[in-house]
Amino acid sequence: MKVLVSGKGGCGKSTISAMLGRHLAGNGYRVLIIDADESNPGLYRMLDLPKVKTLAEHLGGKKRAKILMAAEGEGEFDDELFNWTLDDIPKDILAEKNNLAVLTIGKIEEAEEGCACPYGFLARKLLEGIKLGESEVIIVDTEAGIEHFGRGVDKYVDVLINVAEPSVESIELSRKIASLSESLGLKHVLVLNKALPGVEDKLPLKPDVIIPFDQTFILDSLNGKEVKPIPQIAELWKRITK
Repeated sequence: MKVLVSGKGGCGKSTISAMLGRHLAGNGYRVLIIDADESNPGLYRMLDLPKVKTLAEHLGGKKRAKILMAAEGEGEFDDELFNWTLDDIPKDILAEKNNLAVLTIGKIEEAEEGCACPYGFLARKLLEGIKLGESEVIIVDTEAGIEHFGRGVDKYVDVLINVAEPSVESIELSRKIASLSESLGLKHVLVLNKALPGVEDKLPLKPDVIIPFDQTFILDSLNGKEVKPIPQIAELWKRITK
């Protein structure tokens, strides 16, 4: 199964991706988390994993990614490039611990280096080509907003986790995410994160899973602690597989 996590910046996408990955790995699944956020470096720290080479770097850098993107536009892209299983992924781009691994697509490293479109292209082609076996799960942690819809990344996943926090801007974006998901025939699960008591009754949307606000997450992050699953993550997985 391929699961994509979407939502407003700061709503908790990476934290939920890390917790879900940990939960599934602890229950016998083989998990690959794809870091498709070109800016946020937090997943390695959250999971206490070493930072390794990105997929873009492995292929020859951002310029090489641009060449591959242009080749697709000209009908000359090698469709066998990402015809991988999890075992085929080069080890130098995987940060692994037991049956959980993280793969990063690429990061913006320099001012004026250009847009992140080549990284979105690589994410889409990787998801299109990779094959999963039984009890194998990919979780895609995306950038803030909905650009991944425009890049066509969502076309190659099975379920979308729509993460919202209790703010007008986040709820409006989640409505848009729900609409875009439905236009693709894509199942989506709405998670309300950082929920304060009584806030659910004031929302125009009904969440599938509610995660209460907990200041411990902030303090643990500042102290460099690993992310651990909370009970609501098991409920989220049940909703995903329902």
